[in-house]
Amino acid sequence: MSDEPEIAPPETEPVARSEEADVEAPRVTETAEAPLAPSRGLDRGQKIALGVIAGLVIAGSVLAVVGTRHGDSVSDPTVGAALTKGEIAPPPAAASTPLAEADATVATPVVVLDGGARFTPVWRVKELKSDPAIEIVERPIGKSRLEPLLAAAGLSKAEVKRLYRAFEGVRRLERPERAERKSSSTSTSSTKEEHLPKDSFVLAKDRAKGTVVAFELVTSPVDVWQAKIDESSSDKRLVASKLELYVEHRRTAAAITITADLKKAVAAAGLRDNALDAIDDALEGHVDLAALKPGVRMRVVSTEDWVEGGFARLRIEALEYIPKTGSPLRVYGYERDTKSEGRRRVPLSGFYDAKGQQPYQGAFRSPLPFARVTSRFNPKRMHPVLHTILPHNGVDFGASTGTPVFASAPGTVATVGDGGRCGNMIQIEHANGLTTAYCHLSKFAAGLHVGQHVEPKQLVGYVGRTGSATGPHLHFAVKRGGMFIDPLGLKMDGVKVLPSIDREPFAKHRAELDVVLDGVPLSAPDNTPDDKEESDEPAGEE
Repeated sequence: MSDEPEIAPPETEPVARSEEADVEAPRVTETAEAPLAPSRGLDRGQKIALGVIAGLVIAGSVLAVVGTRHGDSVSDPTVGAALTKGEIAPPPAAASTPLAEADATVATPVVVLDGGARFTPVWRVKELKSDPAIEIVERPIGKSRLEPLLAAAGLSKAEVKRLYRAFEGVRRLERPERAERKSSSTSTSSTKEEHLPKDSFVLAKDRAKGTVVAFELVTSPVDVWQAKIDESSSDKRLVASKLELYVEHRRTAAAITITADLKKAVAAAGLRDNALDAIDDALEGHVDLAALKPGVRMRVVSTEDWVEGGFARLRIEALEYIPKTGSPLRVYGYERDTKSEGRRRVPLSGFYDAKGQQPYQGAFRSPLPFARVTSRFNPKRMHPVLHTILPHNGVDFGASTGTPVFASAPGTVATVGDGGRCGNMIQIEHANGLTTAYCHLSKFAAGLHVGQHVEPKQLVGYVGRTGSATGPHLHFAVKRGGMFIDPLGLKMDGVKVLPSIDREPFAKHRAELDVVLDGVPLSAPDNTPDDKEESDEPAGEE
């Protein structure tokens, strides 16, 4: 694709043309903290544990299943919780039978899972969908203030206040707790509403009266706060509480050998499709996603959360990346114990390498994780079809029609619609005079509109071949001050090192996960030469 149409610049005063070298990556304040020393090997007890696990673990095997009501300390391991040598699970044959994907809306008072576990399903707001007198409104919150969203859903100011009163002393609706992780200086008395991008709510209201019948704030599949009418009260007031959901945590270990079809490679390892997103998050900044080529091998330790008998999410605990050439890399999911020693600490979480280092995530992310670059930025490129020099003002990613496309960085949607030869196009304005464009889309994300705030990895559209394109692909372009720049020049730069307070718990956590990773058998290495990274063939271009 070439001869891209001019993308409308952001509504800011144009600045002088910037060369690619002028695009500065975010900087990190220098710290006195030094990286952790890598593991020094296993002690005798760990070697014994490794020998046992090596006999138990196979690719895709379930290592442990723990389940009770969410909130019970014995059944709610933190992100990255690991089997230690004293907690080795029995082989799969002796462990609990895998869960059946039961319907979470089952009406029976008690549900019996295949493994024999029994629980009573909690009542959820969505169960009112069949009531014609009730209107159900489901909305993401993102970084929006909650009160305007409730007003847009048809609630009066009096009803909004009634709902807020129900949550007093239970959960602050104006700012979910996890949002406090963003800054250690955040005031607990602030009334600024600062929700996480994935927070959402479900509202049930009386169609005739416009009053709240029930409401749920969802911050994760296992963290749900609900308010509903107290039928025993004379004023029919709302009463809120956190739902005690039945949650099972199933740890799995798998080995993946990357092939030309990533989804098939993940499925062959016994992992779910959404494991790709989790792997993307774990490797973010540590490994260039373009390096995930056929022949690369990975060991993955993950935990599946099952809520009320249905699969809810997958979390990566540890991952080892083994390239065809070069040194392997291990990353570990780590979450600080915020209540250790009786003191509340500022939350901290993320994926760190063996030295306790995490790349600074302040730059742009790929709009198509794991997609292959088929044509790079080149203002003087020879057009593959027309055989004349025409500029290629962006980067082309090869992908099939319908592949999800994500926002590359936080910003505001500037345009959504027909971009001429760019086909269906979205433009997003970001800080520092940067604008990104997503071209040739087959369709836009539902509800996407001009003026909407978006977050990194938020769905904005789907790959297509609209406009002037010979095949499905995404043309991704970036402007700075109205001038095109190379999107691949916007790279992360900087490393965060774990604070000293986290060094000892992280080192212990790393050693435990190393034992599990070492027990996952790998396929034989592929020594065939790599294919050429990209091609100037016209497939998928203009």
